[in-house]
Amino acid sequence: MLGVGGLLGHDANAALLVDGRLIAAAQEERYSRRKHDGAFPRQAIAECLSLGGVTTRDVTDVVFAEKALQSHLFDLTGRPGNAATRTLGRLLPEGWGDLYGREARALLPAARFHHAWHHLSHVAGAFHSSPFDRAAFLCVDGKGEDYSASAGVIDHGELRLQWEQPYENGLGMFYTLITTLLGFASFGSEYKVMGLAPYGEPRHVAALSRLFTTDARGGFRLRRPIHFTELALAEALPWVTATTGLPGRQSADPLLPVHIDIAASLQRIFEDEVFKMARFIRAETGEERLLFCGGCAQNCVVAGKLRAQGIFPEIFNSPVGGDMGSGLGAALLFERERLGGRAFKIDARGFYLGGPPGPVPAAARPNQVAFTGDIHDFVAGELAAGRIVAVVRGGMELGARALGARSILADPRAPGMQSRLNLAVKFRESFRPFAPAILADHVGEWFDSAAESDYMNYTAYLRPELRAPLPANFASLREHLDFPRCSIPSVIHVDFSARLQTIRPSVHPDLHRFISAFHARTGVPILINTSFNVAGQPIVRTAAEGWDCFVNTDIDLLVLNDEVFRNPGEKTREEKLTWLKQFAKLA
Repeated sequence: MLGVGGLLGHDANAALLVDGRLIAAAQEERYSRRKHDGAFPRQAIAECLSLGGVTTRDVTDVVFAEKALQSHLFDLTGRPGNAATRTLGRLLPEGWGDLYGREARALLPAARFHHAWHHLSHVAGAFHSSPFDRAAFLCVDGKGEDYSASAGVIDHGELRLQWEQPYENGLGMFYTLITTLLGFASFGSEYKVMGLAPYGEPRHVAALSRLFTTDARGGFRLRRPIHFTELALAEALPWVTATTGLPGRQSADPLLPVHIDIAASLQRIFEDEVFKMARFIRAETGEERLLFCGGCAQNCVVAGKLRAQGIFPEIFNSPVGGDMGSGLGAALLFERERLGGRAFKIDARGFYLGGPPGPVPAAARPNQVAFTGDIHDFVAGELAAGRIVAVVRGGMELGARALGARSILADPRAPGMQSRLNLAVKFRESFRPFAPAILADHVGEWFDSAAESDYMNYTAYLRPELRAPLPANFASLREHLDFPRCSIPSVIHVDFSARLQTIRPSVHPDLHRFISAFHARTGVPILINTSFNVAGQPIVRTAAEGWDCFVNTDIDLLVLNDEVFRNPGEKTREEKLTWLKQFAKLA
């Protein structure tokens, strides 16, 4: 069975289940090298089938993570589903309006086709990869068919949808709209604004609140209907500035204090609305466990604060809760229906569900580094000496975050490492924070929460006794960024928060060995972990792509499979920037 996501026009992906066992999952962008690619995921499907040892004719069922017809009817009418559109939907072919139908039918001639509700795909993906046997769920998204948020209860036998927020002009659209106002106009840039928010103060909450209505249960709706297209977002910006009195920004303009405060205000509203939804769902369902999923659940700041709020005693924030995991969710939704209430959970294998890197390119061979002993201990020594190391080993990660198989690693103690990585390696905004990958047994020694965050899906805060006193104010964003606030400054944000990745040998065996070796040398059980790519580029997949990215950045060493290579340093800054331009329009 194949689950296929991306019918909304972005983040196309596929997942393969064989007799209920998860075999593989992959994203089309990793093959096409177009970030957030929404084209039919032909190459991702081919990879999944190859890893499963099956052919296109072996596929019995294909489940798409979207009711394409209902979405199409909504786009045509501008109205959410009702009795009339549901009736029409039953009369018309299920695949009518489907982005992928023709290509999928040609590729998979023997398969039966099914279409799943988008949000319920997210819910199934979260539930069947969670430790829960029953939970309430909250799915907050940009758009799923004709709604933007939904909630209910799920166990192995029941999936009860109790509440929906109709239309697409909900909380996800609001975040994207203000992200566009701030000059981060490409799809998928919301996380940049989340990272910018801690530098500011939420001074503009009242002004931004003029754009929407809400209620005690988080029934959020923009006062003006907007669609998820670049043109529609651009056309809405004059309304935003006229309504709020707040200035917009072009992408090349400097970030002014007012822009930073707008980001802080946006994040504050977003958090308040999610908390209202969670309180409403807890009161309505009486459940003690919550599944938090959908694209908006990728905001790890709100996920961390939601867990800290204690509205629900237990929360599971889906590692692939956004659309990059929607194909997997659709397959799991169909599998639960096929089993008719029989309990099952998947072995996600740390979400390292893609293929291996392949052979080392010949161009790398003259730069191979000879070392003796264990590769993990050798790399740990290089990291402790201040070198930046990229890693391409094992199966490719699923989702937006590198988990150690396609990662850049560095020493969090090194002053200025954050700026060095951002400007000379990642070629991106200097304010962007990095995640600490920390041995799970040591989390409580450093942070205010020892709970799991195995997939960088929650933030926590550095323990107060480990913080340096801050000045009353800073003269500039640069001064704020560079202030030495603790002993691991390159992974601690300006508000002392960190997007944790808790590392366990059962989930991340290879990365656990790298960090354990670094801990043995330095006494610090933490490494910087960031995705191996540059701004606008999908995470590298193969050894060849890793080498190409490596030589066009200032990374010092590259681990390809079980070998280590030194950067030849032959590229000039101008050559690197020319190479970078191919990704700039997607940054």
